[in-house]
Amino acid sequence: MSNNSKSIFASIGRGIKKSARWVAKMFGYKADTKFGRILWYVFATCACLLALYVVVECVWGYVTMAQWNREARMQQRPEYCHDYWNRELSYDIIYHDEYNDGYIYSKKLGRRTVTDISWIRESQDGDNLVCFSNGDRRGYFDLYTGEIVIPAQYEKAWIFSEGLACVMLDGKLGFIDHEGNMVIDNVFDRSPYIGNYCFHNGLCLMKGDNGRIGLIDKRGHWAVAPEYVYIDRIAKGYWKTSDSCWRYGLLNETGQVILPCEYGSLYVDDDEKYIHVRTMNHVDQIFDIKGNLVNSCNYAEIESIEYPLDEYDDYGMQMKAAAHCLKYRTTDDYYGLMSKNGKAITLPLYSSISAISVDRYLCKGLCGGVILDDKGNECGERQL
Repeated sequence: MSNNSKSIFASIGRGIKKSARWVAKMFGYKADTKFGRILWYVFATCACLLALYVVVECVWGYVTMAQWNREARMQQRPEYCHDYWNRELSYDIIYHDEYNDGYIYSKKLGRRTVTDISWIRESQDGDNLVCFSNGDRRGYFDLYTGEIVIPAQYEKAWIFSEGLACVMLDGKLGFIDHEGNMVIDNVFDRSPYIGNYCFHNGLCLMKGDNGRIGLIDKRGHWAVAPEYVYIDRIAKGYWKTSDSCWRYGLLNETGQVILPCEYGSLYVDDDEKYIHVRTMNHVDQIFDIKGNLVNSCNYAEIESIEYPLDEYDDYGMQMKAAAHCLKYRTTDDYYGLMSKNGKAITLPLYSSISAISVDRYLCKGLCGGVILDDKGNECGERQL
């Protein structure tokens, strides 16, 4: 600390001490008394804190004013357009988002660093490289400097994920690193069933030579062979798959099969504890997240079935009685027969079930109707 600074602080200290003594004298206390010394210490402490607060406020006000002046000077420059089209990408970098006339502006450099931008796409995992298009080709600029890192030279390009980005050169897809080096050769074809080519837990969707879809690792090798017509990433770390008959299955985050492609519908619940499926025969089932069957037949509703009697009540209404069986309904509104002890007698293959007697049921479906007994056996001819 310089001598001038020491002199200033010493003067401030003497001033605070004199003020404390003056206040003590006002109340009739002498500085050499115990109470006077306590009062002096309290006053001196409060005065120091107040002085510190004033200094901090002054410094903060100066910094804020300097920032305002900087922003004002920046906005007065002809190359900077300050309006609702602007979006701040980082502290120093602004994206002027106007179709086919966008640009990147660096507040630090006071100039536009990238011009003629059609659109940009930021990484979803915090990568500093941003993909941009000039309307013809695509490249990457740095989110924090605004400078182009990889020139716009690709026919198509996607965001960086887990350190790699998919690009298209000569009509083929490959992957580059942050320096623009092709680390996975561009030998893959693009698929209309893949929206983006991003790595998740080291796996990325890709189309094989046979036209089917699989998952590659970061070496470009097939972690999951291309044998599916459709793969979609759902929940956290799970891949929903579909075969050529549009039956659905599920893979885990490493590409291992949890459930094969044999279900009419499939989804993972929000808690990611259970997998809900519907078989091709409309049976709702529940598996745990490891693929173990928890509920072999999940019902949406169970109802009693009544058949008409040859009797009428006092109001002339035909009376009814409960049949031997119940009917259950699945979530897609198909019905099946069930015994009263809760055992399914038939698959839920019917659009409606009604009782015609105590142990006979008219079950209607897409192929017409059939009469079943309470064992599920057909009785008589089918009805069209």
